[in-house]
Amino acid sequence: MNITFLGEALGLLFISTLLLRIAGKKSMAKMTNSEVIIILAIGTTMGHAIKEHKFWQIIIILTFFILYLILVQYVQMRFKKIQRYLIGSATVVIRDGGIVEDNLKKLRLTTEQLEMKLRQKGIAYIANIKTATIESDGGLGFELMEHAQPITRKEISDLLNEKRDGNTQDRGEEQKDNLFNKVPGI
Repeated sequence: MNITFLGEALGLLFISTLLLRIAGKKSMAKMTNSEVIIILAIGTTMGHAIKEHKFWQIIIILTFFILYLILVQYVQMRFKKIQRYLIGSATVVIRDGGIVEDNLKKLRLTTEQLEMKLRQKGIAYIANIKTATIESDGGLGFELMEHAQPITRKEISDLLNEKRDGNTQDRGEEQKDNLFNKVPGI
């Protein structure tokens, strides 16, 4: 049995991953590069299976695709540096109520497309956003300015307790755990 097709399959997966990584974050929202590649590869391979009647070879290739996906996911979890290159990281697109035009250009994202993403999240004013990022899956993450944030039950409880007891609490612990502090460029 000639197994050169496995080498060809691996080459196809690797090149496809690189090409989708170059294509950018907005090209496929909510999926990682590897997941998109596997879905496309499975669809294409199944089409060839029907056409060429090579059932067992196709089953082996599909199994290889899934094993490749599992291996890539394992490597991403184990090695953070490799994860950054395969998946990427969040890109800041709004900082302190202003659009970061250079980052929009890098993402090949127009201001109108960014505004559409903001509207879909229920945000009416860019000036109310402290930080907004385009995540590696193409989604939008945002942190509102303090004056635009909704009040939480904990804050109401703290205010009532403060009024009753006269105590004030430090918010330094909340700032340390802020997820946006982990994004490069903030």
